[in-house]
Amino acid sequence: MLQILTSDQFVAGVISVLALQNRRNFVLTDTELDERFQRAFEDLVTHEQDLEVTPNFTFYVDKFHGDSVCLRDTLLAAKEKELIALNNPTFRTFEIKLDQPRAERYLGKIPLPRAFLEKIVEKHFADL
Repeated sequence: MLQILTSDQFVAGVISVLALQNRRNFVLTDTELDERFQRAFEDLVTHEQDLEVTPNFTFYVDKFHGDSVCLRDTLLAAKEKELIALNNPTFRTFEIKLDQPRAERYLGKIPLPRAFLEKIVEKHFADL
């Protein structure tokens, strides 16, 4: 049976892997983060049957505005949970606040294998 995967879980998984790699401060251009998460989401969808998950969200970037409303809402939720700090209102710079023990706990609860999340981070976030 497929498990439902939420946007919060997916983003927390990516953030947790970045935290464990001690990669914490990011400066991005305009909607770069949205585009990276869209590509990561597309990889997730490609592998959802093998991973036995079904996402209940999308991170597709709106062609007119250049951002993903779902991702922006998810990042605001991550900020409220103190996983990240958004250092400006345009989501261009952010800092991961998650410590190692908490990152490990998140990875233990997310219905995605850690190895898959590590591949996602390597493929879509390695050059940040």
